[in-house]
Order: sequence, then C-alpha cells, then structure tokens
Amino acid sequence: MARIALVTREQIAEKEKPAYDAFMASRAGRPNIGPYTLLLHMPEMAQRLEALRTYIRDEASLPQKLQELVMISVAREMGCAFIWYAHAAAARKAGVRDDIVDGIREKRAPANLDPDEQTVVDFTRELLQNRKVSRPTFDAATARFGQRGTMTLTNLIACYAVLAYNMNTYDLEAPVHATERALP
Repeated sequence: MARIALVTREQIAEKEKPAYDAFMASRAGRPNIGPYTLLLHMPEMAQRLEALRTYIRDEASLPQKLQELVMISVAREMGCAFIWYAHAAAARKAGVRDDIVDGIREKRAPANLDPDEQTVVDFTRELLQNRKVSRPTFDAATARFGQRGTMTLTNLIACYAVLAYNMNTYDLEAPVHATERALP
C-alpha cells in the first residue's frame, strides 16, 4: 500500500480539475496503477511530466531498444520495483538480450554488450551514482549518438529518475509480473 492514498477526481481542487481531466483523457483514463496515481495529486505537474516523458520516448535519436535498456538500468540503480515491472519485459521485446536484462536485475556487470548498449549502461550508471558523467563517458555517448542523442539519453534518465524518486518516496508497490522476476 502506498504511503498516500491514490487520488480520485473528487479529491482534486476545483481549479485543478481541468488539468486532471485533460491528463486522464491523454492516458485514455488508465492511470489506475503506477506513478501517475501518485502524481495526480498535482494534476498540472503530472500533465507536464507526462508531456516530457512522451516527448523523450518519441525522440528518434535514441532507438527504442536503448531507451528500454536505460529504463531498466534506472530501475536497478534506483531500486524502483515499479519501473522494473513496467519495462523489463518491454526491454526483452525491444531486443535487449535475456542475459543483459537478468544481469542488470542481479546487479552483475553485463557482459558482451554491443558498443551502443555499453555506452548507455555506463552513462546511466555514472549519472545516477555520481550525479555527473566523466568526460570519457560523455565523449563516448556523443560519438555514438550525437549531441541530440546524448541530450535525449540524459533527459530520459532524469525523467525516469523523477518517477522513481516519487514511487520510492511514496512506497508504491509493483504488481506481480506475469513473466518477470521482481527486483531483489
């Protein structure tokens, strides 16, 4: 059970109901689990964060496979069970090898990554562990993905870190996944 009750429309201040309604419409009325059930206590913020998340996810400078690899790396580094729940199977489906997903879950250094995969894992880990990236890691990302791709990578990590901070702060539990083991 989360530390705060999940919000309903009736609990939202009248002046925030248009933002709540717009957000719910944008998500086809489905934020019944996950971070937005918490963030909707502040509907305008939820709407803006979702706009950023969808903008970054639609950015072509970082392929879907690498985006999913970033998301499971964020989940593991931040111990966020819900992001893991939402993205481990999606990472496999996007083409991230099983041994890589399993290795990240178990906090093992993934082996035999291709150069793009190694770059995003190193970048994600450095940014979250050190709150910055080294010049060699930055240069590797820029060489692989260009300036735009590196900006996409940085902000994808940041966006999912914001979600993880909220879910971890409010102790949002992840449902049991049909095919994926939970984070230890």
